[in-house]
Amino acid sequence: MGKRPDILKDNLWKLMFKLSLPGVLGMMVISINSLVDVIYVSYFINSEAFTGISLLFPLVLVTTSVTVFIAAGSSSVLSRAIGANDIQKQQKVIPNMIALSIISSLILMIGGILFAEQLVAFMGATGAMLDYGISYFKITVLGVFFSIYGLSANGLIRSEGKIKQAMMFTVLSVLLNCTLTPLFIHVFSMGIAGAAWSSTVSMFVYAFATSLYFARKKASFAIGKFSIRIEKSIIKDVIHVGTSAFVMQLSNVIKQFFLFRTLTWYGTPHDITFFSAAFRLFSFLAIPVLGLLQPMQPIIGINYGASNISRCIEAIKIFRVGGVLFVSVLMIPVLIFPEYCIRLLLPDIILDTRDIFNLRIILMVLFLLPLASSSIIFFQSIGKGKLASIFPVGRQIVLFLPLIWCLPIVYGVDGIYYTLVIENALYAMLLWGVSSVELKKMKGN
Repeated sequence: MGKRPDILKDNLWKLMFKLSLPGVLGMMVISINSLVDVIYVSYFINSEAFTGISLLFPLVLVTTSVTVFIAAGSSSVLSRAIGANDIQKQQKVIPNMIALSIISSLILMIGGILFAEQLVAFMGATGAMLDYGISYFKITVLGVFFSIYGLSANGLIRSEGKIKQAMMFTVLSVLLNCTLTPLFIHVFSMGIAGAAWSSTVSMFVYAFATSLYFARKKASFAIGKFSIRIEKSIIKDVIHVGTSAFVMQLSNVIKQFFLFRTLTWYGTPHDITFFSAAFRLFSFLAIPVLGLLQPMQPIIGINYGASNISRCIEAIKIFRVGGVLFVSVLMIPVLIFPEYCIRLLLPDIILDTRDIFNLRIILMVLFLLPLASSSIIFFQSIGKGKLASIFPVGRQIVLFLPLIWCLPIVYGVDGIYYTLVIENALYAMLLWGVSSVELKKMKGN
């Protein structure tokens, strides 16, 4: 068996490659998983079903917001406890994470079941798209606990530096989903409900497998009792850091709502369907980049806990350079053959030169992702949750909302794409400046 990476001592370039490889592979698998339902729905049902579940993206992000709130907060607490060799705090992380997962899941499940029709209609779905969206949403909300708990628990495995182990559970879930989705939709004639049930079953297996890992004491940190507990000191720390991740994701919910509502105001059914596919492709490419940046959290968190500040600063620089290089590799084929990539999602769509141009400019935003995301991860890793919370909220209020209100009035649907490009460029520049100031402060100390 190979030597386990030493986060406190190993060469950072080697650590990035060694820890990021399973992270990238795991996140690419997640990317594929996010496309499984929509691809099979597009092929086996119709484009209206594709658009119907695509319009649910802001609602899906609500669950994602809660998940990253628990996962980011718990992971940061654990990483710093490992670096400081605080056994007592390590033992308290999992019981409190389970308690938060149960409470948040019950709230989302009850609200989703009671107001499913109103929520889906609020996203702009009408007619057949509305019916497809409601059917899909009602089933997926039933399994929300498996998603929140499973992804949060998997985040703890990454926090201890076991990126490969975390990836294995992800691969298991995705392979199961890829197998069940066509069976449920086509073979068993379950239609749109089949896509929803396959995702729910897959996340149940994911959560169960992750639970077995901790229950069997496979983790390298002190687990303690596998129970449910709420302790003020741990919850407060989780909330302090997790709030930044929650606010960042919640601000994305607001953004997605305005994006899709603006599309319904200014666009045709073709514009809505094309944007949904373009946004799916953007997310598909962005997720592996985030996989590359995953090891930043344990590397910076553990070294910061051990008061190794110079190593934290060097790690940020290395991951930023590595992230930009990785994006460049991903983008080459997509920028050259964008129409073929879209037709994987929508085989019957006819694209014009305007569609291709808009697709290319929105994909160019990915080059800014490593700079912006690394800054937020840095703030979260060192426990500066308040600083990490300010920028996602300010981004939507100061940058996104004024642009999405003004540009579509002048440029129509094209203004939506221009908004995303300008907003992301300004946001990345702002985060680069603020993170540079924080790094100088750390270096001085």
